[in-house]
Parts: sequence; C-alpha cells; structure tokens
Amino acid sequence: MASQKSVPFIYKLYQLFRILSTLVYFSLVMRWMVLFPLVGTKFLPGGIHEYLCYSMVLCSIGEFLLSLKFHGFIGGLCSATSLKDFNFLYFVFVMHYYDDYEFAQVLKSAAYSAFILGLGFSQAYCHWCNLFKGIKRRKFGIVWKFMTYLMLPLLYISEFYLLLLNVQNPSFHSTPLLDLFNKVVLVLFLPVALSFYRNQHF
Repeated sequence: MASQKSVPFIYKLYQLFRILSTLVYFSLVMRWMVLFPLVGTKFLPGGIHEYLCYSMVLCSIGEFLLSLKFHGFIGGLCSATSLKDFNFLYFVFVMHYYDDYEFAQVLKSAAYSAFILGLGFSQAYCHWCNLFKGIKRRKFGIVWKFMTYLMLPLLYISEFYLLLLNVQNPSFHSTPLLDLFNKVVLVLFLPVALSFYRNQHF
C-alpha cells in the first residue's frame, strides 16, 4: 500500500495563519457589536483601538512574510497583497495615537466605526477564502456581493476620510515631514484604491 505524501509544514502553517486571521477579524466585528450599543462613538476607541491596531499589525506582518515565502522577495514585495499589508501598517502608524487614543477626536468620528466594520468583514472573508492556497474562488452569491460591493468600498472610503481628518487635526506626535508624507498619501490614495479594488474582488 503506497504511503500518502505528507503535507509540508509551511502549508499547514499557512492554513493555521488564515484560520487565526479569520477569527481575529471576526472577533473585531463582534467586539464592535458589543461595545458600540453600550458606549457609542465617544468612548468606542477606549475599548477597541488597541485590539484593532494589534490585529492589523500581526495579521499584516504574517501575511507579508508568507507572501515573501511563496512568491520570492521581488514577487512578494510587489504584490497587491503586500500593498494592502503596507497600507494597514501605515494606518496603524499614523492613527495609533500612543496612549492618547481615548481622547483623539478623529477616532470619535462615525467613519471609525465604518472602518472597523469594513475591515473586519472584508478581511475575515478574504483570509477564509484564501485558506486553501492555489484554489480559485468563484465569484457569485450574496456573501461575495456583500463583501465586494459594500464592505470593500466602505473600507476604502472610511479609511480615506479618517486619514483626511488626521491631516486636518494634527496631534502632539505630528511632525512637518510626517504631515507632508500624509498629504502625499492622501493625493495617491483614491487612484490606488480604485486600481486595487478592480483587482481585489474576492
């Protein structure tokens, strides 16, 4: 009886990462659903912002490293997945507000809740759909339409609005160089997001 070929460890690690990332982003949505009715937009950052930042950083770094592993340094670095990961890391860098996030007016905007929902739903679905590497996803069904035509646009629009508010409301850790860089990102954000959206349908 021929012995079955064992699955390489890296593929098991890949699937474990996708499952954990799905659960992390799904729990982010659940956390918002519990907190928002209780505290509203005013106190929401105090109960969810650290979890949001850690989730985005850990999942983005993990996804980027796996992209380098499977596609090589150049292929992984220049992929749409890496662009998404860099975007999420940039968002955390400019929006984490150190220990002052509970009082940041930018995070008390309704766009903050929209961003959390867009991020949580779209990324949980994205990681789940990529659980089995190499299998092409069929584009149909109400869930696919919900993610593609509602959650992704909600994510991009709310992120752009939050970054715009961040530029208009400098914090104590803003610097002239960082402000200039943030303005350049804002100019490029919508064209890049539209291009990314055309190629990022689930």
